[in-house]
Amino acid sequence: MPSSLWQRSLADFQHAVETRSTPGCGAAAALNGCLALSLVLKGVRLHRGESDLDHHRRRLIDEGDALHKALARAVDDDAAAFADYLEAQRLPSDTDAESGERDSALREARAASIQIPLAAAERCQQGLMLALEALPLTSAAMRSDTLAGATMLRAAMDALLIGVEANLEALPGQGTRRRLEVRCGELRDRARASCHRLGIGA
Repeated sequence: MPSSLWQRSLADFQHAVETRSTPGCGAAAALNGCLALSLVLKGVRLHRGESDLDHHRRRLIDEGDALHKALARAVDDDAAAFADYLEAQRLPSDTDAESGERDSALREARAASIQIPLAAAERCQQGLMLALEALPLTSAAMRSDTLAGATMLRAAMDALLIGVEANLEALPGQGTRRRLEVRCGELRDRARASCHRLGIGA
């Protein structure tokens, strides 16, 4: 099996999502975020306009490329985290030592299954902020790509947060759980405000 999901064909990835335990919603949503960001960056890269705005465009492209790399890593990382969780569940627990080792592995995998998609969701929100800057620098012919990309970024973020919140239920600490729930809510509020400024959705 390829070491990275990016080495698979799109058809193979789709088939794996549909028929295997992993990759799951986090990896699929992160991939959607990658495609969304590419649509936003497309208008910035291909626009031919005023030379005095080239520095601004270059900065947006650099920032977008960094976000894209982070989301691309999340595709593999999220799939690996869930695979680790499934493996931890299969560990023996017949003795106290085995039970402790299994519990530790489950905690680590559970933490990763929250941290990875949450970080990816934050990257999607940063992508929406980038879209706000990119839209005025994009030609009229490609603004639909920018707006479609922003719409997809919000959808990817929402999907990632659904996965995060599902995994929060297993956290033992109510304070930690509440803090992360608030963070998810803040991200949704910021995404809603960004989309409102872009004129796409409530």
